[in-house]
Amino acid sequence: MRVALVTNAIDQPTRGNHTTIQRWIGHVRGVEIVAVPALGDQRLDPVPDVVHGYHALHGGVAAMELARRLQKPLVVSLGGTDLWACLQGDALAWEVLDYAACVTGAFPAFGEMLSLYFDRDLPYATVPRGVPIPDAAKPRAPDGELRVLLPAGLRPVKDHVLAIGIAERLVARGLPVRLLMLGPEMDRAYAQRVRDRIKPFPWIRIEERGFDQMAAAYADADVVWNTSYHEGGSNALLEAVAHGCAVFARDITGNHELLNEPGAPEGLFDPKDVDGAEAYHRRILAETPRDRARRVAKGHDWLRKLHDPAEEARRLVEVWRSVAS
Repeated sequence: MRVALVTNAIDQPTRGNHTTIQRWIGHVRGVEIVAVPALGDQRLDPVPDVVHGYHALHGGVAAMELARRLQKPLVVSLGGTDLWACLQGDALAWEVLDYAACVTGAFPAFGEMLSLYFDRDLPYATVPRGVPIPDAAKPRAPDGELRVLLPAGLRPVKDHVLAIGIAERLVARGLPVRLLMLGPEMDRAYAQRVRDRIKPFPWIRIEERGFDQMAAAYADADVVWNTSYHEGGSNALLEAVAHGCAVFARDITGNHELLNEPGAPEGLFDPKDVDGAEAYHRRILAETPRDRARRVAKGHDWLRKLHDPAEEARRLVEVWRSVAS
């Protein structure tokens, strides 16, 4: 079987979408995956059996056009941006999802949401995100400083401004916070707004690092934040737990489903709950090496049970074979 995976993240190795695509290519067995740019040359020889659009808007529009031209079934991976677009009545997102032979998402709840938006049941399959646990995964030793990592491209949906505000309030309450925001500039005006906002705070930095440098970034962090307006099931949070970090994630669709799974780590937050944010980070700051090792072991057990990359790959292949037949 041959699958054409249409995406806008082929040449963007610092994005979570690229991480997912590389994980699929590395773990799927018995299926040839050909990555196809959403913009650019889409001539394929031989012709694929299935066209898969990674996210309805980011890759799905081009994937739908390709599937129509080749007369092949379309599968679409649902992203948080797609759910948000459906909620806003985006006609293009609706068209792509309505055309798909099957829509996949990280949680059963996403399929239920789609059925509300479309007032009918779309063909839907749950494909939980997987993440490998590094053999050398080791949490950072507590040293009295709270190192926070926000891995997110600079665009409005990631709400770096909220993260800056939370960090500012924690520092005002006496916590020794160091915030590192990692990600490419994806919206120039927004990126400049964020850079201007952090000028008074030398303990907040913005950097961009390559895919091969992310493991070191996680290893140097105590806690990883996610302050997005919406998510499809964040790679960054799963990678954070895999590398031994605590997580602090805004209680939104995607994060809510992920961190309410059985055995999932704590860390959902309400942006208005300043006292709760302080209490959570003081607990992380007060961890002993033994406390931290227990937390890490619990997080790894959750990942093995519910976020195994091999199971993610198996379910993908199941979907592809189903639509192809």
